[in-house]
Amino acid sequence: MRRVLVELLTDHGVDVSYAVHPVAGRMPGHMNVLLAEAKVPYTQLKAMDEVNPEFPQADVALVVGANDVTNPAARRPGNAISGMPILDVDKAKSVVVIKRSMGHGYAGIDNELYTNPRTGMFFTDAKRGLTELKAAVGEFVG
Repeated sequence: MRRVLVELLTDHGVDVSYAVHPVAGRMPGHMNVLLAEAKVPYTQLKAMDEVNPEFPQADVALVVGANDVTNPAARRPGNAISGMPILDVDKAKSVVVIKRSMGHGYAGIDNELYTNPRTGMFFTDAKRGLTELKAAVGEFVG
């Protein structure tokens, strides 16, 4: 379903990229396999060090199910994820997070991204959330 949303956006001139944190998923490369199964063009997938400088120019960062790997607290010393490389999604103009709850990641700390005033939380599962998001975008663009 994510690919269908991307096709709708790109058909209307939106530049879309995917980024997967290196430790995302249940095993290394897990998310890349899922994107390949969804027939996402590999050319749209960017490495973390390639995509992070782009976030300040991004209008929207859509986060699906991520937790610790998007937590800005990693940039500060003195917490469980200090120094961990993260996807800098909080630097986008706005962020939409699709997640089932405000639950913690493996580190067991609150994700500061979720309470950022530029972040909108969409509490649902990924498939339903992306389906609803695609329908809403479809209505908006006609």
